[in-house]
Amino acid sequence: MTLHAKPDPAAATVCEGPADLPVMDEWRIAGRELVARHSGELDGLIDTVERLVATGDFAHAAAAAQVAANHAVMWHSGRFASHRLEAAIRRLGHSALPGIGTRRPRMRQSTGMNVLHVASRVAGIGGGSRMIWRWIGRDRANRHSLALTRQIDAVPARLRDAVAESGGRIARINFSLGGLLGWARRLQAALAEADIVVLHADNFDIVPVLALAGMERRPPVLLLNHSDHVLWLGAGFADLVVNTRRSGLELCVARRGIPRERNALMPLCLEPMPRTLSRVEAKRILGLPEDSVVLLTIARAVKYRALGGASFADTLVPVLRDDPRVHLVAVGPGGAVDWSAAMAAVPGRIHLHPERPDTATFFQAADIYIDSFPFPSITSLFEAGLFGLPLVSFYPFGPGCEVMGADSPGIDGVLVRCESASAYRAELNRLLAAPSRRVAVGERTRANIEATNIGEGWLRALEAVYDRALALPPRAPGAGCDTPRLTDLDAFLPFVFGHLDHGQTPEVRMACATEADLRLFPIAVRLQTWLGLARRRGFVFRKTSQAWRYLLPEWLTGRLKGLSRTWR
Repeated sequence: MTLHAKPDPAAATVCEGPADLPVMDEWRIAGRELVARHSGELDGLIDTVERLVATGDFAHAAAAAQVAANHAVMWHSGRFASHRLEAAIRRLGHSALPGIGTRRPRMRQSTGMNVLHVASRVAGIGGGSRMIWRWIGRDRANRHSLALTRQIDAVPARLRDAVAESGGRIARINFSLGGLLGWARRLQAALAEADIVVLHADNFDIVPVLALAGMERRPPVLLLNHSDHVLWLGAGFADLVVNTRRSGLELCVARRGIPRERNALMPLCLEPMPRTLSRVEAKRILGLPEDSVVLLTIARAVKYRALGGASFADTLVPVLRDDPRVHLVAVGPGGAVDWSAAMAAVPGRIHLHPERPDTATFFQAADIYIDSFPFPSITSLFEAGLFGLPLVSFYPFGPGCEVMGADSPGIDGVLVRCESASAYRAELNRLLAAPSRRVAVGERTRANIEATNIGEGWLRALEAVYDRALALPPRAPGAGCDTPRLTDLDAFLPFVFGHLDHGQTPEVRMACATEADLRLFPIAVRLQTWLGLARRRGFVFRKTSQAWRYLLPEWLTGRLKGLSRTWR
């Protein structure tokens, strides 16, 4: 096991052992070939954007830039930032959206500000949305507003309430008539009224960077690095990148070309998780034996991808066989993963549940929390830790791939991170055999998180981030290298985080990147592109018979859904 930030030796047991996933040797070869192909395809898409900007076809250029961004995020190209694509978007913004600037003098203090949070979409499930409403609710010294660029569904009540209580307002940018350029212009008006901007947007959303590109003067921009394992837009626009993981910060410096002084490390903003049930009561509610020892894991199904033919549950079967009291409970992958072999090996002791927002009973029933694999779930780790559970994570990927593992202020130093499957199972067996040790490690974990991520500790970190952003000079446009790299990290990413269920050919990859945002194309280009996909039966996400929906512009789809909710 490796630990972060000079851990306290008493906080957790160190599990040593070599990585034992033989499939990684195959990835090193096949992954490099995939990355090289993806890189060439991305370069071709950026060529198209540059050509359309040069010829003045700005609406089509914006749609092409969105397609390029989709491709860059979905299929790793050996780059974590694309300076060429951002430069093309900057030229597009200067040409199509010039002139607007801030209307307020630049702030010099971190209180009394109008803070504008910009997000693509928000939901009741997921750490990103929770981070926004907790940030707003905790920061009482400033007024907070929210601009949503791609929201279709209802805004969660907690987020609406947090914004209203702070005195701010919510703007649904994509409900206005038009497309990417019109939305970027509308967002510029909101940006011009802000003293500081916090970008929470999806890493492929071009609307915020397009809006910023067209502004002569703009407020300081913070970019929350919530997708630090993949490429994102904004590396050349953010005055300060707010990282919630040290591994993400180091990758920003090494691979995104962002100077260290323009990177900050800030803990995730969390809330206390008070226990309302005893462990025995929670087990009874979930139908688990009262004397069982529960291994719990909670994440979206995609985070439990099978590797080399072995499922997440297969790795844990020996642990369950060793002790008949042990039950594995997984919330999120139910109905979406095939763990049948493992379930047959230990009948009745693996319990699968689909994704759900009400997870408190599961945490209170658990004895040990095990992180999702191969994709960690940082939010769930913190929630488990706040319930006083020891946290165990499997990380076999080796030096240079730290961003593929779990780390963050608050769990650094208390997370048990094992580097091989054998060490992982051995550590779980040690915790299962020692109830008092489980309790002691869990309590240290809870105390560490509460001191770092809740209350005054988090507020001090936020104030330091505000102060740094206000003190920095505005980020000047700069050139960067777009040459792809082929390290182990680059080779592994397509298999661990990539879209393996589709995108096996260049034609399908292009169709996916296009279809995802076909509603944003100018009408003539949309119709032409739609007809081409229909003739080839090239639609990936919908059947051809249902693909007529892509002919409706996104702003209309959003309004129709809003009316439908009102009528209900």
